[in-house]
Amino acid sequence: MGVIVAATDGSPAAQAALDAAVELAREGGDRLAVITVWRALQGDFGLAYPSTALLEDLLEAERGHAEATLAEAAERVTAAGVPVTTHLATGDPAERICALARAVDARLIALGTHGHGSVLSLLMGNVSAAVLRKAHRPVLVVPDPAASEDAGRSRFALARRAG
Repeated sequence: MGVIVAATDGSPAAQAALDAAVELAREGGDRLAVITVWRALQGDFGLAYPSTALLEDLLEAERGHAEATLAEAAERVTAAGVPVTTHLATGDPAERICALARAVDARLIALGTHGHGSVLSLLMGNVSAAVLRKAHRPVLVVPDPAASEDAGRSRFALARRAG
């Protein structure tokens, strides 16, 4: 029995990647190691620091969201009949995902991509691209289903006009 690491942030793209990982795990008799990585707030970008109480509330909300996302993913995997372990981490998402893949000797990493353009990805960072650069395992990157549907409609519309 092998291990597939599935990273999730609860987004539609991450849900699609989790579904793909579940299917691959079923076919291969693998188990899933699902990870959610949350980032503690860092830096102030020139703004005044919030009060300690507010900062603690923000951190707790971020962690709570990550825990709920991870629990929901585990429920979906369990309902599909695939063995699952969960991992909640904080820090750089790409680093933590790749570290888990090494630790469990994963045969594959599955994650979604939001499909941001190159400028937005440069500003916000792109976890899937960073995992592709850093991973020493095969990586399955699944696009946001809504973005894929829009692209599919556009291609169909162009093909129809050309025909």
